[in-house]
Amino acid sequence: MEKTVLVIAANSLSGESCGRPLSLDLSLGKGKASSNTKTVPKSVWTCCVQGVVKYVRVTFDLFPDQRQVCVAAVDYTKCQPVNSWRDEDQELGKVLAGFQKFGQPCTVPVTPPTGHIPTLLSPCIQGIQYGVRCLAQLTATQYAATTSPGHTPPSNQGRLILLCSLRSSSDIKDLEDILVRLVRSENSDIRQKGDPARLAIAQCQLVIVNSYTTPTSDVKDAPLTQLSSHVSSIVYSFPAHLLVDKCLLLCQLHHDLNTTLITGIPMKEEQSGSGSANYDVELIHLSEAHRDILRGGFVLGGGAMGKKGEKEAKDRLSLKWSTPKTSSLELQPCTSAYRVTPTSVTSRPTICLVNFVLSGKPVLLEQPRKGAQKLITHVLMNHAGSIYLHCIPSTRNHVEDPPSISEGWGGRITDYRISDFSELAASNMLSPIPEDRTKAPHRFPLQIVMSKLERESRHWPLVYADTLIYTLSQDLHPLPVVVRRDAMSEQDFEECKKVIKSLQSKEAGGEGLSVPSTGTRAKGVKRDEQYRLMWSELESLTDTFRTNSELHHRLAEVVAQATSHAPSMQLARKTPHGGGERSGDSNHWPPPGNGYRESGDHEGGGIGASGTTVWDQDRGNMDPRTQRYERGSGPVGGGGASQFLPRPAPPIGSVAKIWATRQVLYIRTPLVAVLIGEAS
Repeated sequence: MEKTVLVIAANSLSGESCGRPLSLDLSLGKGKASSNTKTVPKSVWTCCVQGVVKYVRVTFDLFPDQRQVCVAAVDYTKCQPVNSWRDEDQELGKVLAGFQKFGQPCTVPVTPPTGHIPTLLSPCIQGIQYGVRCLAQLTATQYAATTSPGHTPPSNQGRLILLCSLRSSSDIKDLEDILVRLVRSENSDIRQKGDPARLAIAQCQLVIVNSYTTPTSDVKDAPLTQLSSHVSSIVYSFPAHLLVDKCLLLCQLHHDLNTTLITGIPMKEEQSGSGSANYDVELIHLSEAHRDILRGGFVLGGGAMGKKGEKEAKDRLSLKWSTPKTSSLELQPCTSAYRVTPTSVTSRPTICLVNFVLSGKPVLLEQPRKGAQKLITHVLMNHAGSIYLHCIPSTRNHVEDPPSISEGWGGRITDYRISDFSELAASNMLSPIPEDRTKAPHRFPLQIVMSKLERESRHWPLVYADTLIYTLSQDLHPLPVVVRRDAMSEQDFEECKKVIKSLQSKEAGGEGLSVPSTGTRAKGVKRDEQYRLMWSELESLTDTFRTNSELHHRLAEVVAQATSHAPSMQLARKTPHGGGERSGDSNHWPPPGNGYRESGDHEGGGIGASGTTVWDQDRGNMDPRTQRYERGSGPVGGGGASQFLPRPAPPIGSVAKIWATRQVLYIRTPLVAVLIGEAS
């Protein structure tokens, strides 16, 4: 929620002492501390003001011009706004000046001229009334979004924080009922009058912070409860002397913040300039900074809020001050930067650290490690008067050259089909489609692209060690290309039959295949074994696309018949172990070994996955078109049953990744995002 209204309601309990007096040093000179000190009682009202000031300061420091806070003070005689939604009032100085103008609150009930006797809830009710009216008003950001041409009315959601002192839980129920009625009445009035300066409240979260001075209180913590479609409520109950720290924790919960402790800050002692000591300073920032740290493999330190019923405090990271060996600091490559602010601005270590960074000197921070070389992971730097925490990558950074493809998943594998993958990515590039497209009105363009990408990557080995037919472009063209099409013409079918007959003629004549000398699994293999591998993979390819069309089915039968009569396949059946480098079923494809894995340990099915990772890993159910086809239903050759054993379909995938030197290619379905990027 971008809007927050903070209301301090002073009643007859707000003037009581919180039990933690302030110690004031009345000495005027410098030097050793004087014994002339005096204790001043600290009231509940003072604790509330300090807590609100800390909440507002952290919000303004971390979210300037992003999240607005409006503060009001109420007592038995007046309800006065401390600041407003205007941009010039969204600063800490305006809030302090507003509290100064409000002055000492009236904590004694005063009977108004109407004769209505005030109660303990009277200031709280006035504060809720003001908070509802304030939430309905437009902020500068909302007004700009409302008046812009072609705008969409923003959703008016806000948080109303009421700091008060109550006696029983029944008071909480009365305040919640009053808020529900006020929000309903305000929204109805806005709709009837059509006031352009107000906006109906879509969601209001009431946060009641009860403070008490007694050892215990009848008001207990209550979880977040939905009171109506527009109103929810949550209750916190704290001792008054803990209110300042609890307001900071509330700010962390409301704005998703976390803390980092900077340890080992060297500072000279104030009394003796020769000595020095190390101090700690706690900084607060967005929790996303810790999420980036966790991605780098670091471990956070734990902590918890100390009161039962509260949400546990988020883990806190500890970073150590690192003194550079040289006075000149090079520009550090950073992955992210987050605005920070100290949790306590009055301590001497905090003031020294802030002044040091604001003077333009960066502070290097290291991850505490035992018995190891220090690791610089963060740096504090000043940008335009604000301090930022920068995350430095501990491994390869973004400004270095991309890693070699042999350094990726799977180890030293260098035979990726990089050029083929580039062609696959380029053929599936997404482009805008005109609105007047009527070619396929019953199918969305995204569905067409997804179907095309799934079809083309259905049989796609990632490395040359897993394939042979994709290296025989001279002998098999255009069969591997035609078989992937959604439909096949009679001319394409005849061209593929000519390719099959040509292969049969070469094998019968004792002519070898045009296998490249490097980069394939058939390198150095006998001629018969090359043909056996080629026929096995070719049959697997055509069988994968058998269900595309009737001609695809006929082509698969032609290839199956040619495979059954191939001399190399007949010789493999006569050999006990297939006559080659494999054992077991000679019709199994892909062959084991050479880097192939049917299931990988990484996302994407492993580096050796066939083309893309297993489709059913993402979808849960395999597409019917990609199921294994059980042959044997039709005659082969002279009309007998199929002589081949049924084989499993090749792995079907949804992700194919190749990381190459100075080139990154990425394909993913069903998102169907195809990105091609080349380093300059």
